[in-house]
Amino acid sequence: MRRFVWFSMIGVIVHLASPTFAHEGEDHAAAPGSEAGALVTTGPIEVSEVAQRNLGLTLAEADLQPIETTLRVTGEIIADPALSGTVSSRISGRISAVFAQEGEQVEKGERVVEVESLQLGDPPPRVRYSSPVSGLVTDRHVVVGDEVEPSRHLLEVADLREVLAIGRVFEGQIGQVAVGQKVRVRVPSYPDQEFEGVVERLGGKLDPKSRSLAVFIRVKNAPDRLRPHMRATLHLITGGADLALAIPRSAVLGEAGQLYAFVQDEERPEYFSRRPLVLGVENDRFVEVIDGLLPGERVVTQGSYSLQYLTPVATEPAGNAEVASGGEARLLAEGSGWSGVGWAVVGVLAALVGILVSYGLLRRRPRTASEVR
Repeated sequence: MRRFVWFSMIGVIVHLASPTFAHEGEDHAAAPGSEAGALVTTGPIEVSEVAQRNLGLTLAEADLQPIETTLRVTGEIIADPALSGTVSSRISGRISAVFAQEGEQVEKGERVVEVESLQLGDPPPRVRYSSPVSGLVTDRHVVVGDEVEPSRHLLEVADLREVLAIGRVFEGQIGQVAVGQKVRVRVPSYPDQEFEGVVERLGGKLDPKSRSLAVFIRVKNAPDRLRPHMRATLHLITGGADLALAIPRSAVLGEAGQLYAFVQDEERPEYFSRRPLVLGVENDRFVEVIDGLLPGERVVTQGSYSLQYLTPVATEPAGNAEVASGGEARLLAEGSGWSGVGWAVVGVLAALVGILVSYGLLRRRPRTASEVR
């Protein structure tokens, strides 16, 4: 009987004490964002003057300016047929000499190829052909010894001082396009340069499959950077806008709904903060800022991509007594844990007292006849 009571009381103690100690064994580190959490690391980014030069940071001021509305069209660069020419032979024969190479500049009337006639002779008669226009040799189709016929093209020459950009607008966009409309042309080969163009004419009919209409844009091409078959992005200027606070498009980072820019601190130029933005109308150059910036604030336009991966300067969160008082908050926070231990100790002591009392009562209880035996 005594053993049963003893083991029963031990089981009660273990049952009562286990949850308390199990609770004490848990990790009481504060969750991120809680008042007792670690230092907040969403502050500004510090970039020294030397680091700014190494990263190639370029800045621009948020300024009030009119923003043009544009229609963006994908297109291709072609040589103007009116400024191009083809060299072909009037007789059958073989190529005896080529005087111009692809990519070379030639003048109108300059000899470019020589053809040896199939007519008998010693030597056989030879005919030299000259370039029909001044320009760049864009294609060469023959080498010395090739047989030629009057229908075969030998060389192609194009004057590339002006080229055409051909884009296609869908049926619902045709009303936004007109002859004489200004266009800004960009190509991947020169991403930081734009070329001026103007709508010269529209196509005669819509493509029956895509329901789109061709747009021909004349583009100035000094010094012959644009070459035939280059991909191009055409920004047709469709209208203007009232004054708006605007920044370059290159300053905006993030995705829709989470757009931001890096803003330089006016008093501490080495500090840059990540500023959420609410944007309005935009074109290929600028974007309107509805909320998030003030006129005159400077934003990073080049090199901002690298800033995303720099560690922000740690700041002291408001109300974090642990940071402000050097550890007092930690002791206060741990006080609740020590209270749990105290209550556990009290429970164990009470259980021990109960055991001792029970054990004493059992010893004092008169023994029965069966126990005496």
